[in-house]
Amino acid sequence: MAVLDKLTFQNVNRQIERDPVADRRAQFRDAIAQQRLVLAALVKGETYTDPERTGKDGKPRTVRSWFFQQGTGWFIQARYGARVLLLDGKSNAIRVNKVAEIEPVLAALERATDAGELDAVLAAAGQRGRREAAQ
Repeated sequence: MAVLDKLTFQNVNRQIERDPVADRRAQFRDAIAQQRLVLAALVKGETYTDPERTGKDGKPRTVRSWFFQQGTGWFIQARYGARVLLLDGKSNAIRVNKVAEIEPVLAALERATDAGELDAVLAAAGQRGRREAAQ
């Protein structure tokens, strides 16, 4: 142990100076940006695949869209990770009549995120364990 005797050892707890609220906002804004790409691909009649995320076979993975058509309208279910958000505290979807109305909803979600209106919802969805706050 002659080599180790020359080193100075000490116990330390690493401090991470990151704001969890800002991190959640940034992650949600990134997800909204990705959904805009999914929407653009849908309008073109294509599916959006994320080239940075690949499956076991090495192919790019298809990104799951937040929006879908059901009945006579389109519904947007905003997600934080895999959890559907209850944006108003009780409803899990936003209804629009046409695909063209999805982009303004995504823009409104982005503005609400920047204004801090979704901080409590994102924090609840980010909690591990019980899933009452986010579905």
